[in-house]
Amino acid sequence: MSPRTKDQYSEIRKASREKILSASLELFAKKGFHATSISQIAKKAKISKGLMYNYFKSKDKLLDEIIQNGFTELEGLSYHSTKSASPEEQLKSYVSTVLDDLYANLAYWQLYLALLVHPDIQKRYEKKLKFFRDEYVNQFSKLFRKLGAKNPKLEAFLLGTYFDGLVLNFIAAEADFPVEQIKNALLSKYIKNDHSKSKRK
Repeated sequence: MSPRTKDQYSEIRKASREKILSASLELFAKKGFHATSISQIAKKAKISKGLMYNYFKSKDKLLDEIIQNGFTELEGLSYHSTKSASPEEQLKSYVSTVLDDLYANLAYWQLYLALLVHPDIQKRYEKKLKFFRDEYVNQFSKLFRKLGAKNPKLEAFLLGTYFDGLVLNFIAAEADFPVEQIKNALLSKYIKNDHSKSKRK
């Protein structure tokens, strides 16, 4: 059998890291950060405890990466990629992207949200959470200003609140929650004569 190539080793390391991060997120969300041990993570990830430390020096480093990965994912849902489009199209794109990601990665967001609402986690990442919130409000205040909102900053806060509630309710009652209707109602609040009729199967 021929020896593994450099790329193959890289893929193996990447897969191992992902298994560790996935196992950690699930355990942190369900058991709590302090109640979860490195041994429990290693067992769930099906990797030796000693090998764990080749990827992450400590449980704290694991948590830091999980939190950062979530923020990176959320940043990717912003309307940056459609800046050249009209404000209306930017908002439509953002709303659709958030909902599509929620459908595609529901299990991940269930666990991430459960982790993020822990008081000790909120306190630990207070500055990071505030920075992310401020960046979001700043970006969407500009967007709502272009849309002619009387109070752009307030509308930015409200949109964030709508999505917080949407995610929580969707997670609690996925089968009964009229996501598509809510999306259209939300868009019609900001975009006059919006006749989006797309149906989600």
